[in-house]
Amino acid sequence: MRYSREHEANKDLNDDNWDLIKISNVDDKIIKNLLEYITSDVNDNFFISFESLLKIGKKARTLVEQSYKKHARKKDVRREILKFILNYYKGRIKYPLVPRLYHPDFIIRARTLEQIEKNREFNYLKFILPLINDTDDSVRWAAIRVLESFKHAENRHFLYQMLKHRIQKEPNPIIKEKLIKIFAPTK
Repeated sequence: MRYSREHEANKDLNDDNWDLIKISNVDDKIIKNLLEYITSDVNDNFFISFESLLKIGKKARTLVEQSYKKHARKKDVRREILKFILNYYKGRIKYPLVPRLYHPDFIIRARTLEQIEKNREFNYLKFILPLINDTDDSVRWAAIRVLESFKHAENRHFLYQMLKHRIQKEPNPIIKEKLIKIFAPTK
């Protein structure tokens, strides 16, 4: 009987429930469903699927590779997420905070964003952008604060274009006001 093991990059995460799941019970249908959630909107299923694919490990590798090839021409974060998962399986972790950015617990996501902002780790930008659509207000607020620290003159227009749609559909009026204040084009 094989059980999933924690990966070194995530030893500090609370993974007690994963000790109960037999990897041998995970089949291709389950992995395909997880990949569907990874390549769709950011919601709770996205975060659970991301963590699940990391935990399942190499058993999912072939299907993750197929999904990556399917998205290879797209220049969006989904491709980067699939690439991260594949590199994770190989033990090549260039962005060690990504598993925490996409953790199912919103508190861990928000705290990770605060850490990225504090350390000014601009290389995480492509992984932070999806969190502007997070289901939790505190994560969206933390993502905005990080993006605000990234808003150099050369990035301002790019970020505004990326966030323009989000500004229109933001349900929280305080977050919406902050987005407009930070990223509205200057006249």
